[in-house]
Amino acid sequence: MRALVNEQHVQRRAKIGQIASWAGLGVLAIGMVISFRTEPTDPNYLFWMMGSIGCLLIGFIAANVGSYNVRRFGRSPRPDEILAKELKGFDDRYMLYSWMLPASYVFAGPSGLYTFAVRDQGGEISNTGSRWKQPFSISRFLTAFGREGLGNPTVEAQEEARKMQDYLETHMPDLDEEVQPVALFINPKVNLDLNNPDIPVVVPKGLKALMRQRAKVKRIDKATLDELEKLFTSTPK
Repeated sequence: MRALVNEQHVQRRAKIGQIASWAGLGVLAIGMVISFRTEPTDPNYLFWMMGSIGCLLIGFIAANVGSYNVRRFGRSPRPDEILAKELKGFDDRYMLYSWMLPASYVFAGPSGLYTFAVRDQGGEISNTGSRWKQPFSISRFLTAFGREGLGNPTVEAQEEARKMQDYLETHMPDLDEEVQPVALFINPKVNLDLNNPDIPVVVPKGLKALMRQRAKVKRIDKATLDELEKLFTSTPK
C-alpha cells in the first residue's frame, strides 16, 4: 500500500494551529486582565466589560481552532499516519490519499473507494443507525476546551463520500463505482456500543480486517486504478 500526503497542507494547518492557540490564549488573558482591573465605579465600566467579554469570546474561538488544528496536524501520530500504519500490508495496487482530494482521506484499490470520518474521542460512545450519543462525564467537561465535539460521524463520512462521488462523476463519468463511507475511532480508550450502524464503524485494529473482507471482491480493474491514480495525483492541492 502506498500513502500520499499533502505535506504542504499539513504543515500549513499545523502552523495555523500553533498561531491560533497562542493568539487565543493571549486574547483570553487580555480579557481576564480587563475584567479584574476594571472597577464598577469607573465611568467606562460597561465599555470595558463589553470589551472583556468580546476578548473572552474571540479568545475561546481562536483557542479551539488552534486546538483542533494542532490535534489533527501538529501531533504524531496524525490520523493519516494511523491510517497508513493500519493499512500497511496491502499491495501497491492500494493507495491512501490524505488531504489531496475533496475528501480528507481516500483509500483506493481493487476492492473499491473509501472515505473516512476520523474521531479521537475516548470513553463510552453509542450508536444506533445514524444517531450518536456520548454521555456526560466530569473528565470530558474538564477537557472540553481542548477537544473537538463528537458531532455525527455517520453524516460526516457520508458527506465525504458524496464529495468524492461528485468529483468522480465530473472527472470520470464512465466510472460505475460507489464511494463507501467508514467511521474510524482512533482513541485507544474508546468503548463503542454499536447497534446496526448505517455505515461501517471501526477502531484501528479492526480496519485492516474490514478492508481485507472487502478485498475478497474485486470491483475495480488495474486499468481503471491507473486512471484514478493519474487523476488523483494531478488534482491541484
